[in-house]
Amino acid sequence: MLTKIRYKLVFNRSNRLNRLGEGLVEIECSQSGRRIYFSTHTYVVPGQFFRGAIVNTPNAEGLNYALYRMIQDVELVELEYIKRGVEVNLPMLKEAVRAHISPAAKISDFGVQVVEQSDRKRLTKQNYQTLLNNLERFRRGSLITDIDYQFIVAYDKWLRDSGIAHNTRISRLRLLRALLNEAKKRDIIGSNPFDRFRIQQMVSKKGYLTFEQLHKLERLSLHGNDDRVRDAFLVGCYTGLRFSDIITLRDEHIVNGWLTRSMSKTGFMVDLPVSTLFDGKLLLIVEKYGSISKLTKSLGSNCAVNRSLRTILDRIGVDPKITFHSSRHTFATLLVQKHVPITTIQKLLGHQKVTTTQIYSEVDRRSIANDLKKVVKHQN
Repeated sequence: MLTKIRYKLVFNRSNRLNRLGEGLVEIECSQSGRRIYFSTHTYVVPGQFFRGAIVNTPNAEGLNYALYRMIQDVELVELEYIKRGVEVNLPMLKEAVRAHISPAAKISDFGVQVVEQSDRKRLTKQNYQTLLNNLERFRRGSLITDIDYQFIVAYDKWLRDSGIAHNTRISRLRLLRALLNEAKKRDIIGSNPFDRFRIQQMVSKKGYLTFEQLHKLERLSLHGNDDRVRDAFLVGCYTGLRFSDIITLRDEHIVNGWLTRSMSKTGFMVDLPVSTLFDGKLLLIVEKYGSISKLTKSLGSNCAVNRSLRTILDRIGVDPKITFHSSRHTFATLLVQKHVPITTIQKLLGHQKVTTTQIYSEVDRRSIANDLKKVVKHQN
């Protein structure tokens, strides 16, 4: 059975003063004859430290308060482990404090540590940082162990009341759930409170082209840059690839009727049977240009392409909300309408979870419901 760790402040342990004649104040943690030390980043001259406290300086009271708060923070790590029946030794304490991975760690510190150590994509890491900043605004200084079911309910309500868009709110809840799963893996929490909290599905608010509109776009007579933009958009409709994937699409990605590549945003590999998807229309575009790279190279920025696309789609009376990314929604929604299994669409889109893909089923249901309403209204 390990003994309780003891804490105290020590001064100039290295017997080495800096160029201002000051020594470092450290927190000494001792247990069973062994010791470890944490820097307080506080320096004073020899005459200003006596019997474990700062003296002989106008700031003594404030400095002592800050230093003893530091000791309390370190000891809290040990006490939180003890409350969970875990015996804490000095190496464990050292790792937990320095890496911010303990029951006493703030969710903001823990999140930064976990994300920095992971191989997540840059954009995903930025989304995590946004979440952590958001949590600090909601409830500053929250510990990992503060996040229970009621915390999540309150946070969800706070997000709603803040006027944050539905999908943004769902995204932040999912990221928080993932962080708590990391805490569970590290035995910092016993269970994830999201096991009892149901996160709603995202709702697609992006438009998509119907089969009829897609056929009109295919038959539209265009020239020059407009022709290239239209064809690039059709590539998205036939493959479900994002703009970032289309502009980097090269001939080596298409072999024997299959398009295989790693997706820029997620790193997931997708295999698309382009010889059969949408009757192989992608291969007709490749044949038109002689090479897919002749179409995709120097296409321009997403913003510039969207400006051109808007004028093109106006000619066939398409919803003004349509953007280049809507080609991906068109791909998925039309496959749902063709009764392609949702798990197959998930693989084609490169979604990690089928729940993300199920958005398109919801879109199709709303479309069916709206069409039926129009029929009933016409009959009346």
